[in-house]
Amino acid sequence: MKKWTIPRLKLGGTSFLLPAKYVPAVRFAAERCEDVALLTLESGEHGEYFPTPRELKEIARIIDGEGASLHVHLPTDADFDTPRNTRSLVAKVREAVERTERLRPHSFVLHVDFPSLHERAPDLTAEQRQWTAEALAEIAAFLPAPDMLAVENLEAFPPTFWDGWIDGTPYSRCLDVGHIWKAGGDPAPVLAAWLPRVRVIHLHGLEPRAVAAPPSPSGGAPVHRLRDHKSLRFTAPDRIDAVMHPLWRQGFGGVLNLEVFCLEDFIVSHAALLQSWERYAGD
Repeated sequence: MKKWTIPRLKLGGTSFLLPAKYVPAVRFAAERCEDVALLTLESGEHGEYFPTPRELKEIARIIDGEGASLHVHLPTDADFDTPRNTRSLVAKVREAVERTERLRPHSFVLHVDFPSLHERAPDLTAEQRQWTAEALAEIAAFLPAPDMLAVENLEAFPPTFWDGWIDGTPYSRCLDVGHIWKAGGDPAPVLAAWLPRVRVIHLHGLEPRAVAAPPSPSGGAPVHRLRDHKSLRFTAPDRIDAVMHPLWRQGFGGVLNLEVFCLEDFIVSHAALLQSWERYAGD
């Protein structure tokens, strides 16, 4: 029996709940969670930040021995802004897939990002749409099955932006609830519309952080900004329930991943989910 579970859903943690290297960090998560998100967020120019073959062999042994499942978060240190950047990303994704295939992941989570559009309307040119669609098809082709590609929504773009990369394809979705919260949106209608194609859900809270105000002659009070991938400590119970209760009602069969990166944040968030279950079961 895993230590960190919630009723009727498969709960996962990231491979970096501990500030440790891949093997001990994955072992820690796999001993306690039903699923582990193996984060390969940065690959480096020559794949130097990927787990080594020796590490991956040991991770495979740990996952099998602990009876956990695993999914891979593909590299994010590239983007789809230009054909050159896109080719770089595809090469990094291919290497990540080839290295991790022995782990038999159930999903591969991908960011489809255009950093040049973060500060303006996400209007893609026809050429950008074409090379991105071709790249996604290429990535899907070297996965065991194309529906194992789970495209994740990002906070910089509205949820409808992602429909263009999913509609008419066999790809799946990774729904990041925290990204929608951070952008000031409501994840409930997105969840209702996307759930049939969601393989992985990322859940994490937002922590207000005070930062220095921009310089001005009169000074100014600190500005509060939200930092994501933190615990659910600052998330109102009704906001948590608006996400969790539909998952229980509809019998979500994918993975709910608490996408936080320290042990305390995971423990606090797990407790918040159990409290949400108590409210759900008590209705």
